[in-house]
Amino acid sequence: MKKVLILTILLIVCTGCVRVNNIDNYDIIIDTVINSKKSLNTSSMGYKYYLPIGVSKVYDKDYNQRLKIENLYLYLYVDIVSYYYRNSLNFNEEGTDCYYYKKINNAEKIGYIKITEEDKDKYFIKIIYNYAKIECYVPETEIENILAISMIILDSIEYNDNLIEKILQDEYFSSIDKEYKINKPDNTESKFSEYLSEYVQEEETIIPDLPEY
Repeated sequence: MKKVLILTILLIVCTGCVRVNNIDNYDIIIDTVINSKKSLNTSSMGYKYYLPIGVSKVYDKDYNQRLKIENLYLYLYVDIVSYYYRNSLNFNEEGTDCYYYKKINNAEKIGYIKITEEDKDKYFIKIIYNYAKIECYVPETEIENILAISMIILDSIEYNDNLIEKILQDEYFSSIDKEYKINKPDNTESKFSEYLSEYVQEEETIIPDLPEY
């Protein structure tokens, strides 16, 4: 069964969306994705990542992206500020009410996966990993497939340090008199337009001066 699951995940990496129903070992999915090689085929402002075939990007603005897989939507947010300043991750989400919870530690890439049962055959998947977040609602039969695809996307993200520094420098000097901080969502029902609050800001007011070129 483990070999079949690994081959199925690799098939997702290479070709796109493939259902892997009736497989409960999420740990194998996560470990397989982390250890697999992925090429980059999608660019955004300050980073690149791999978007599997069958997944389409339908919205992209201010580091928020909405991705579509058949009739399901994934909400992706990439936090370049926390990446640039290497902010620590807040693990306070862990609890006993989870359908599934796992911390991920892959060298400099850290995070966690939390799956909660919201309603009958409706599950909320939240993945914080590699300074980015993916959230979505899925039926139980799609958990393994969406988990694999989400991890593939997040694990593949590669940041462009020089471009990110230039972006933050431009934003800093264009709003020198304004506070610059990552806002915390008002409630636990996350919206993809909200900033990623799971990364702890050591300085929650004005960001420090960026180094000169």
